Amino acid sequence: MEAKNLKSKFINALALIGIVAFASLPTYAAAHSLVFDESPYDPSEFAVDHAQCYELLDQVGHHEGTGAAKTGAAIGTTVGVLSGAGSKNAASHQNQIERDEVMRNCMNGRGYSALN
Repeated sequence: MEAKNLKSKFINALALIGIVAFASLPTYAAAHSLVFDESPYDPSEFAVDHAQCYELLDQVGHHEGTGAAKTGAAIGTTVGVLSGAGSKNAASHQNQIERDEVMRNCMNGRGYSALN
C-alpha cells in the first residue's frame, strides 16, 4: 500500500511540474517576428549584429495578464477565467510589440531594415 501511495505522489508531482511548465509557455512571446533580407549583408556580420540585438530582448516584454484567483462563485470564476485569458492574450500581444520594436530599433541602428 505504501509503494502505491509513493507512486501516486510521484505521478502527481510530475503532473504538477508538467502543468506549471506548460502554463508558463504562453506568457513568453516569441523572441521577435521581424523578417530581414540577409542577402545584401555580410553573413557573419549580420549574425553577430542579430545575436547582440537578440540579447536585448530579455530586457523587455515582461507583462503578465491577471488570473482568476480572486473570484469565488462559479459564475464569477467563469467570468474571471475568461477575462484572465483575455488579459494574458493582451499582455502577450504587448510583449511581442515591445520585442519587435526593440529588435527593429537595434537592427536599424546597425544599418539593417526589417521587411515587415
